[in-house]
Amino acid sequence: MHMAGNGFSFQGPAEGVHALGSWITPADDLFLVTHMGFLQIDPEQWYLNINGLVENPMTLRLADLQAMPQREYMSFHECAGSPLAPTVAKRRIGNVVWKGVPLSLVLEQARLSDKASFIWTAGLEWGEYSGIEDAYQKDLPIDKALADEVLLALEINGQPLTCERGGPVRLVVPGWYGTNSVKWIGSITAAERRASGAYTTRFYNDPTPSGTKPVWSVAPESVIVSPSPVDQLQAGIPTGIWGWAWGDHRITRVEVSVDGGGTWQTAKVGPREGRSWQRFEFPWTPISGKHILMCRCANELGEGQPLSDARNAVHSVEVVASK
Repeated sequence: MHMAGNGFSFQGPAEGVHALGSWITPADDLFLVTHMGFLQIDPEQWYLNINGLVENPMTLRLADLQAMPQREYMSFHECAGSPLAPTVAKRRIGNVVWKGVPLSLVLEQARLSDKASFIWTAGLEWGEYSGIEDAYQKDLPIDKALADEVLLALEINGQPLTCERGGPVRLVVPGWYGTNSVKWIGSITAAERRASGAYTTRFYNDPTPSGTKPVWSVAPESVIVSPSPVDQLQAGIPTGIWGWAWGDHRITRVEVSVDGGGTWQTAKVGPREGRSWQRFEFPWTPISGKHILMCRCANELGEGQPLSDARNAVHSVEVVASK
């Protein structure tokens, strides 16, 4: 195993959300984020330990997982942003198809104890981040861990996971922020309580009036893909506005503003597959001048987007239409 680099780093398309023109995001266009560096792991040497409150502790090799039943699941994949700046919207997002072994199947074979309330998942990533040296360990409530869509993923968009993508095997938790989808997974532990490492206690917790809340379920969010700030728009020529909306829960409403939030109008929202993002469209013919376009969405629970100071804050785009 080899670790390259250290510190929180990000790679992604220079055009940001305006490059996200396709329903399925090519793996080469999907963002790459790491806290402590990218690992290079020999697939032949990789193994996964399953222990803790189980009757049948196991060690699985890659070939063991490859021989088990697989499933595909389409899901958006979003980074929560830096845990040191949780109110800054980063909009690192894509929509991909994962394939792998349901985590529930592995836990079933390990025979979970009735006392298990959380599943700890630890990656092989280890190093210093923000002055703390620790392994990258997260946890899932038992109900989420047993959900059919949570995978020990072996593939993305029909191709084996590369080391940069957390391969040969990573955890994938559809509907939850990417920080929970542990890359280079090396151990799974069933426990009665939450994990006590830095990435569950210090990082990735949001303050609320009643205390801290783990950064788990993805809040409703939407972005305008087109038009972009560099598009040359012509006044009087139908342009249209379209983008993506997503969240852990299905998006049922998207609104668009063409006057910087002064007025809002309802856009058409498409369906979703699995936990894919949903396309929205709004017909628009610009007049001459500068326009600030904005979008906001709400999910089936009625939850929406704040205007600012949140990782899912309303997205805006400034465009100019010439005569």
